[in-house]
Amino acid sequence: MVLEAIVLAGGLGSRLRPLTLVKPKPMIPLAGKPLIEHIIYWLKNHGFTRFIVVGKYLGEVIRDYFSNRRDVIVRIVDSKDTADAVRLVRDDILSDDILISMGDVICNADFYSFYKYHVENNGIATISLKEVDNPLQYGVVFIDEHGRIRHFVEKPASIELYVLNIAFLKSYKSFRSNLVNTGFYMINKYVLEIISKYPSLMDWGKHVFPYLVEQGYKVYGWIMNNNVYWEDLGRINNYVKTLRDLLSGKIPGYKPAGREVEDKVYIDEGADVRGKIIPPVYIGRNVFVDEKSIIGPYVSIEENSVIKGESNISYTIIWENTGIMHSKIHDSVIMNSVHIVDSKISSSIIGSYNFVRRNILVEKEIFEPKIQV
Repeated sequence: MVLEAIVLAGGLGSRLRPLTLVKPKPMIPLAGKPLIEHIIYWLKNHGFTRFIVVGKYLGEVIRDYFSNRRDVIVRIVDSKDTADAVRLVRDDILSDDILISMGDVICNADFYSFYKYHVENNGIATISLKEVDNPLQYGVVFIDEHGRIRHFVEKPASIELYVLNIAFLKSYKSFRSNLVNTGFYMINKYVLEIISKYPSLMDWGKHVFPYLVEQGYKVYGWIMNNNVYWEDLGRINNYVKTLRDLLSGKIPGYKPAGREVEDKVYIDEGADVRGKIIPPVYIGRNVFVDEKSIIGPYVSIEENSVIKGESNISYTIIWENTGIMHSKIHDSVIMNSVHIVDSKISSSIIGSYNFVRRNILVEKEIFEPKIQV
């Protein structure tokens, strides 16, 4: 039996700009690995062995990354939304039941248990759910005492949620109204026939699942344990938070690339680290840090970057091929191929291929790629 997963990786990542101007969202670096590599690694550890990655925006970057992987098929399609993306790769799907994962979510749930729950209930689809304190910013799902989903509301207003609470309290002995859609689904292959027959069903949460529930199909909810880590990296603040959680060991089962040379200090192959390190820190492949520099806490430096002189870097993410000399950087994201000399940067984002001139102070700024700061 082959457990198969589809990873949806085609979004524009507009809320992550300027990070997504040079990389698709699933390829943003997370301590030595692209986000999508972390997702696939976790699913492989839970029994999934075949992966179909569906890209669109900058899809060739994803295809090139996985070009030597036999377990990963990358398809670049002109999809209009999440369900449409799956419809367009339907001929690649081999399994009777398929896991669908968003390509921008880090989660350490037990997805093999999710698969078993779906198969045992013999439903047409199962949605992974999580309890949250404030469900209004998410798609809210109502389930009955048997775990069957009875209603969907996409980002409801508070009064709408209140009215639905009253209605469902009268209809069912037991129900949960603080459950949100986490972006992980199990579907039976018959769902592929339905979405192919009705091409207007473009989005899973907005169209497909509400349609299936309204038509009386058995759609179930699988509730994650309360201690499960789940973070949508659709915004820069979430990206920064997740990386810091990863560095500090707050995501059980996930870890940075490289070797942990001391507690929460990860050094990758070929790195030459001579300066002071304050954990937690990740130093990427072939990175050079000279003896006068101070790195940390909460710093991740991607491959082939160079840190020289009396540089002091804290709470910062640095992408690949970047050079920093005699500079102080705090609480910032420095993208790839940036050069910074004798400058101070705080709470800012410096886009790719930028040169930050000497004696520049940058505070609370966002610079897109290819601008001389």
